Amino acid sequence: MKDLNWKIKISDLLNNPWTTDKIKFENKFLKEDLWIQNPWISWEIFLEWLSHDEILVELKNIKFNIKYTCDICWENYNKEYLIKENETITFTDNPEIKEEIHDDIFEFNKKNETINIEPFMEIIVKNEEPVIKKCSNCKNNKQTEVTKNQDEIWAYTMDFSKLLKS
Repeated sequence: MKDLNWKIKISDLLNNPWTTDKIKFENKFLKEDLWIQNPWISWEIFLEWLSHDEILVELKNIKFNIKYTCDICWENYNKEYLIKENETITFTDNPEIKEEIHDDIFEFNKKNETINIEPFMEIIVKNEEPVIKKCSNCKNNKQTEVTKNQDEIWAYTMDFSKLLKS
């Protein structure tokens, strides 16, 4: 069964000043189909109390495998990712901060005292996707037929003096 629950209960952090918590997640799925393969997504999360209406969230050691189709040979291949850089987000219920626009400050559900990290994990996974997907065979091949043909097209020169005489 796929585990699609990405909500973390933060009531203990909000009610106990200066507390922290570390949680390790494994085998999580995203609702959006991104071709993530077994062993799915795993990461560590560090939560820290900042105030009665703010929680700092730090995502660490994010691991996942994605199945891609090569843009050149159309073969399927898997690529493994390990993101060691920490992704830091602040969740708040402070009305003054909510009115301002921030890239790393988001609201949490005050009623349920939960945060949902699924949208951030989707962004992290999508940001790792390469623009041009190449399997290991195509990466090792210095110049494929497609690029040779494109180079020949761009190598064509035009005589502008002939165009002006017409």
